[in-house]
Amino acid sequence: MTEIVAPPAMREALDSHDWDRIEELWLEALDQQPIPTLELLEVRRMMWKAGKKTLAMTLLELLAETLEATDDAHGALAALRELIRLADRADSERLERLLRAFSAIRRESPSLDAVIDRYAPTESRHPLEELETMETWLNHDVGTVVEVQGQGVGRVTEINLKLENLKVDVGGQRPVSVPFGAVTRYVRVLPEGSFLRLKVEDPETLATSVANNPGSSLVHILEGMDDPADVASIKNALDGLLPSSGWTSWWTKARKNPRVLSSGTGSRLRYHVTGSAEDAAEALLADLKSAGPRERLKAARNLGQRGRAEAAQAAEILAQGLDQLIGNDPGLAWETADLMAALPGGAEAADRCRSELAESGLPLRVLSGIREKASRQGALEHFRGARAEEWPAIWAEWFLHEKSSPMLDHIARQLDQSGASEALDTALETTFRNHLKHPAQFVWATEAVTETDAPEVLRRRLRPSLLEKIPDILSRREFSDFRSRGKGLLEGGKAAIRLILEQASPQQATRFAQRLVRIDTIDPSQLRLVEQAARQANGASTPEVEVVLFVATGAAIKAKRAELKELLEHEIPKTLKGINAAAAEGDLRENFEYHMLRDRQELQSARAAKLQEDLGQVRTLEPGAADPSKVNIGTVVAFDQASGASVESLTILGAWDADLENRIFANGTDLAKSLLGHKVGDTVTVEGTETQIAKIEPWPQ
Repeated sequence: MTEIVAPPAMREALDSHDWDRIEELWLEALDQQPIPTLELLEVRRMMWKAGKKTLAMTLLELLAETLEATDDAHGALAALRELIRLADRADSERLERLLRAFSAIRRESPSLDAVIDRYAPTESRHPLEELETMETWLNHDVGTVVEVQGQGVGRVTEINLKLENLKVDVGGQRPVSVPFGAVTRYVRVLPEGSFLRLKVEDPETLATSVANNPGSSLVHILEGMDDPADVASIKNALDGLLPSSGWTSWWTKARKNPRVLSSGTGSRLRYHVTGSAEDAAEALLADLKSAGPRERLKAARNLGQRGRAEAAQAAEILAQGLDQLIGNDPGLAWETADLMAALPGGAEAADRCRSELAESGLPLRVLSGIREKASRQGALEHFRGARAEEWPAIWAEWFLHEKSSPMLDHIARQLDQSGASEALDTALETTFRNHLKHPAQFVWATEAVTETDAPEVLRRRLRPSLLEKIPDILSRREFSDFRSRGKGLLEGGKAAIRLILEQASPQQATRFAQRLVRIDTIDPSQLRLVEQAARQANGASTPEVEVVLFVATGAAIKAKRAELKELLEHEIPKTLKGINAAAAEGDLRENFEYHMLRDRQELQSARAAKLQEDLGQVRTLEPGAADPSKVNIGTVVAFDQASGASVESLTILGAWDADLENRIFANGTDLAKSLLGHKVGDTVTVEGTETQIAKIEPWPQ
């Protein structure tokens, strides 16, 4: 806020207590256009402080009369406020003038007359307090575009002076009700031209601007934010203006605007806007100079994106601390050198740094300090070129420390293809023997062991003894980060099922299934598949039925995902807004609508949770993929009509695809289960009629 100061001539007269000169200058100021009202009010304050109260009041009254005569209602209101505040008693004539000035300013407000009638400042003992209350009401009058904290943006649709609340239409089923006492805390009047205001007043033009000018639109959004904004707030501002499918492309372009800066990392990442691109570059340069060693990487990238000159500055600053990093944090030194190599003027220092680190006797210390995978892989390749005799040992030793599956796969394949399979075998032996100490390596190896193109030294480890260790992935705390991948090992074709069906003894298969039963986080469908494989390994004579607990067609899965999205993004938020609005109406004990909405929200949340659970378990049923040698899920079954029994063909699909009118039955129904596993020529009972299966065909879609 700009500080208001007295004009120099008046300041000089005040300092010398030349009151005649003050009066003369005051009268001259009243002839100016516009009248410097705020400066004169500051002079009045200084006169009052100097003890010239009577003269100050006389000049202030003269100012008010002049402003009224020139129809400057805003200035007149300010002067009259001061007169009334400083007077010993309320003057009815001044109060009438105050109300006239106020009414002139607010003449376009729909609720002006009602507010004046309600608060009657000319009759009040505290007229200025009443005036402030009136201003608050009319600042939020009907039609005003506002943002309600936690609810959204919309227009005020009603102000109720008796109940002392106002209602805002934010697009829900009913307006949000806000008590008057909470208005200044939770309702923000949006200024003219702000992004959120235009979203209400002219959404079509704003949507066009958002699509055509991502960078300018992002600046527009951030300029309207009181504080730096996170990505969620920015996306929320764009809701209804930008399709969700276009967000990634829009955001990539928008954040390149040179006025946009970011701060923080991860969940604390925030964006704000500077006055100009030059201001942004200066701020980024200051951030880089003050940043710590690790934070310097991000700051240098941000500055380097501004242009070639800024990138050269970033390289120069990074180079200044490189020698110290080599000794203190060689991994960070390597990452810094990688960044410098891409900046103007930084390649020479970067090459020198990497050569020095590659020739050092501590390659593991270098690698363990590199956080970025691409940089770590580059370091491995650099060691390979610089230390031709030692690199297999370095790579194999690093294998036991690497956590990334793609990197583990790269290391294993490179060692194998380069004739260093012995070094790989040694690393694998350590991994399988001490699997609790090397969880990332063990999980990767157990996943890769069934791949046909995996290194031979790895495929040889697909042995029944592995069944003793796989349950640890699903139960031991050392593998807490790998639970979902551990469950994947229980799927058809993966390590567990392959071992049970191909190599394990009946006792090993049974023991493995029994261990899994005691782990309550395993999906029932996976447990059932393992138990079926174990029974087969034990030679149990069961029908060869394709056991799939939960299947659905691609179209059905797509429809359920759409339903879940609608619930999470629209229906549940809409209900929550309704709950908040209903809660604001008063006593919840007899608020029928509140309880109704609460019940609806519970049902919606339960439905969403069930859909999420089902979508996590469902398997896609592809058309034409079922085995027609027997009745399976995904087959169409035709019956013999020559026997005199007229039974129409039927299809067996999953529960989400069942359609009794079109004779599509869910695989869990009694009818479907009675047919599954039967072949052409078998006699079956369908809907109370005994008939024979004449034909089995894959479901064609």
